[in-house]
Amino acid sequence: MKSFLAKPALLLCLLISTSVHSEMYKWVDEDGNTHYSDVQPFKNANEHISPDINTTPAVKAPKQVAPKDKSASTQETKYQLLKIVSPEHNATIRNNQGNFSIALEIQPALNLKQGHYISVLLDNQITHDKLTSLSAAFSNIDRGTHQISASIKNKRGKILLSTDSISIHLHRKSILNP
Repeated sequence: MKSFLAKPALLLCLLISTSVHSEMYKWVDEDGNTHYSDVQPFKNANEHISPDINTTPAVKAPKQVAPKDKSASTQETKYQLLKIVSPEHNATIRNNQGNFSIALEIQPALNLKQGHYISVLLDNQITHDKLTSLSAAFSNIDRGTHQISASIKNKRGKILLSTDSISIHLHRKSILNP
């Protein structure tokens, strides 16, 4: 039984190997067009020998080098400056609607990729939380003296740096004193 299956398998291998190493023919027709074929078109057609395929040996990729200090890439930004630049300490603001805004300065820039944000406090109460801009607007604030401060926090809410508290004096018209 084994010899019965072996003969067709051997015959199949021979047929495949002859087709792999078949001859190629090249000729130019009367219009000047070049043709290639594995079947001889006429008796005097020239046998074409294909040029060897150009190969290039594989190049070893360089090994990836791990950063020398892994903690440097994940190290939290160290802020050197957080300051309220406007209004100035002890500034008097006259606004009958009780509106004003503050402007901050930060060095280096706020690191949003690490989830850092700014919290602004008015009279020790958070009024603006998770700010990513360097300004905050207040509206309808009662007249009087107010304390303003700000802090940079990380994504867990830990304070990284705080400003000194500044005082502002907000003046609004009064019904008693128009």
